Amino acid sequence: MKRDKGFTLMELMVVVAIIGILAAIAYPSYQQYVIKTKRVDMMTEMQNIASQIESRKLAQGKYSNTLTAGLGGSYPIQGALYTVTFTPNPLTEKWTITATPMAGQQMVSDGVLTLNHQGVKCRATTCGIGKEWN
Repeated sequence: MKRDKGFTLMELMVVVAIIGILAAIAYPSYQQYVIKTKRVDMMTEMQNIASQIESRKLAQGKYSNTLTAGLGGSYPIQGALYTVTFTPNPLTEKWTITATPMAGQQMVSDGVLTLNHQGVKCRATTCGIGKEWN
């Protein structure tokens, strides 16, 4: 009697179970990686906006309410996740950029990001001049 070659149903079920367990472990880790990547993208955008504000200040010779014209709105442009607002104070030459996660989006539980004229970065309630955004 010749035996057929191949896998038994039990062997296939064991393989499927192993793949399922690995996927259940890997998916949450992947989601955290995606969230951190999107946060880093927004931090980069905020630093670019800060550079534009300072460049405009150098060109105009002073701070004014027009420094932030056209810089606010939703970021990133494709698939907006944050609403960016500014709090300029032309009298004291201080400004703050705030990125608030949009309701119903993936980043909503990640916290508000802020950057001010002194380079102080805040994420939710943690602030400093180092890697506080991460």
